[in-house]
Amino acid sequence: MSKSPMSKEKFTNQWLRHFAPSVSKDQIEKYVRNGCLWHIFSFDLLPRESFLVGDDARAAYNAVCDEDCIFCDVYGSGVTDKRKDAYWTASSIDEAVTELYVVSKDYSWTYIKTHEALCGPYFMKR
Repeated sequence: MSKSPMSKEKFTNQWLRHFAPSVSKDQIEKYVRNGCLWHIFSFDLLPRESFLVGDDARAAYNAVCDEDCIFCDVYGSGVTDKRKDAYWTASSIDEAVTELYVVSKDYSWTYIKTHEALCGPYFMKR
């Protein structure tokens, strides 16, 4: 877990640096609206084979999530937090929140549950 909570802006910058370094600033400005980082995946700004979607993403998350995850509820406080017991599995995230970003403490993987029922969730390992 991070030593102290990060703002949504700092989390977004860290996430982009680790998971979308090849995506141009122009593409980010055009497609990543309102902080919806998952548009990196939905608009195919990264190669499709570099991430998982749907049930494959859920299974991957369930296999790697542990106590050292960092969470950002973009519609909640907008600051990061450690893993909450309520978010132990992908299905609990599906039921509990409208949009949630999860990363491992070393930013080696990310899981995003979107607010759109027909988009995602997404999982990516660096």
